[in-house]
Amino acid sequence: MKRTILILAVLLCVSLAANAQLKETFDANSLEWTECAYKNALGTAMITEGKMIVKSKGELKGLGAALTIATGVETKVRDATFFETHCYAPIDIMKPFQITSKVNVKKLGEDRQVGLVFNYRDGGTFYCFSFNDDCVQFIRYVDGNVVGSIMQGVKWAKKRGADMEWTLISDGSTLEFKVDGMAMMKIRHMPLEYTGFGYYAFGAQELEVDEVEFIQ
Repeated sequence: MKRTILILAVLLCVSLAANAQLKETFDANSLEWTECAYKNALGTAMITEGKMIVKSKGELKGLGAALTIATGVETKVRDATFFETHCYAPIDIMKPFQITSKVNVKKLGEDRQVGLVFNYRDGGTFYCFSFNDDCVQFIRYVDGNVVGSIMQGVKWAKKRGADMEWTLISDGSTLEFKVDGMAMMKIRHMPLEYTGFGYYAFGAQELEVDEVEFIQ
């Protein structure tokens, strides 16, 4: 009997270890997040003082550029470009999982969105949950093109602060995105194939990620 109890205790410990959480604080970049400090037309992603800082740019549209050249004064007419950073998550995407992030975003707007990228194959093929103060979207990119998008309005239960907690939950058949515990959107029948996971900035935007927790 004692031996049986001991075996069960060992199996329980092994099970708990197998389902232990992993917390990423960006101090050692153990998950090998992509970083880009080179100044380019899209943005940058850099780990600085234990935080992942992602910046995207809004590039001048044709009309804006023409007006700038003609008048010598830079206009605010811009294309909203996106920029992302990612790692390969230490989870089995075929099983239920949860990823929680501590994020700081100071300003959101129609042309300034933030969010998560996941099911990431490469820079042109991934899923994305993105949002601003008014709406949330689920977007599918394939080879750099948007091939599917779902949008719905957002009514915040309380005033949104700069510091937020984002949560991505998969139960095996449903994907759910939450901000500060508030359900933003649920998506069904979107199979996962890749473990790539990261962060998304759209427009002239900046976000700071302080901590990520992977639970399975």
